[in-house]
Amino acid sequence: MTTSDVSIMPGGGIARRPLHLIIVADCSGSMAGEKMQALNFAIANMLPHLADWERDQERARILVRVLTFATAPAWHIEEPVPVADLRWMPLTVVPKGRTNLAPALRLIAEVLSPERIERRALRPAVVLITDGLPTDREDDLDAAFGAIESAPGARAATRVAVAIGRDARSEALVRFIGDPTVPVLVADNTDEIADRLVAASIAVSRLSEAGSDRKALVDSLFHPSLPSDPFERETII
Repeated sequence: MTTSDVSIMPGGGIARRPLHLIIVADCSGSMAGEKMQALNFAIANMLPHLADWERDQERARILVRVLTFATAPAWHIEEPVPVADLRWMPLTVVPKGRTNLAPALRLIAEVLSPERIERRALRPAVVLITDGLPTDREDDLDAAFGAIESAPGARAATRVAVAIGRDARSEALVRFIGDPTVPVLVADNTDEIADRLVAASIAVSRLSEAGSDRKALVDSLFHPSLPSDPFERETII
């Protein structure tokens, strides 16, 4: 890290750099019942892990937003909230809602565009959780993935996908991750959703430390280890 990468707060402390985390949650009709209960428990369990990590280091400040999607996307938490201040309000299912992923992807690209994200921001993170295959038209999905690749913040983001049930593991999730070495995390049952989201939180924190080396994501999930100089190449724009 160079001197220009460091911002000094009044009083001599180092200002933490923003790490934007967007949780993208499937609230379609198929998530009703135990799945939605388990997802709310899992997210509520994931956030303290991230808050602990933030507290234990001095460089990053995690800012959380939550986007839901069904037939249409909707912000559950639209403005970035510091993770330590967030009090989880449960998600609810959209009755008979479809699994239209493309509009949610376009919103992600919009909020992670250069006009919307600080120049000093660390690599953002997007965690997608779904229990079904996208119901979008193929050309709509193609256009949405094109929007992701056109937005510097979204293109550079740590993108983690959690499939609830093996049938939910799709080519769209692999494409969302954008790295063939990074696996889709599969929760075979509702009991495993919390474990997979904790693994996702580890990936978010470790890859923000590891800079542009995306192999660190796989290492953080299966062979956790910290680099010796974690904040050398983390700036995205």
